[in-house]
Amino acid sequence: MLHGSRSYLLQDDDGQVTEAFSISAGLDYPGIGPQISALFEAERLEILTATDDEALEGMRLLTRTEGILPALEPSHAIYALTDLLAGEGVDPAADDDIILLGLSGRGDKDIAAVEDRLMAGMDGGAA
Repeated sequence: MLHGSRSYLLQDDDGQVTEAFSISAGLDYPGIGPQISALFEAERLEILTATDDEALEGMRLLTRTEGILPALEPSHAIYALTDLLAGEGVDPAADDDIILLGLSGRGDKDIAAVEDRLMAGMDGGAA
């Protein structure tokens, strides 16, 4: 239970909620919402992950292929989708299926965070 809702959380070995950190300020939360938890429990969705570096790769991918600069939040989903498709042996470029991925927010508001992350990596800092 967190904030009055039953959901899946990041926890330590003692069951205490642990801090979350993401390059995307909108993802600095240690759990998932109760609706997503219920859908997961009902086996109606699969929960995927993407690291900050993978989210940056997702951002690069969409920007280069579609000319759209996504926000960091959906950039995690972009990378996770490419990872999922690769694991399933699906080549989106060769397949006739249409894949829809909803985007939210604008990437221009995240440019400073992206720049900070890239500069930290160039300086040998945490990347």
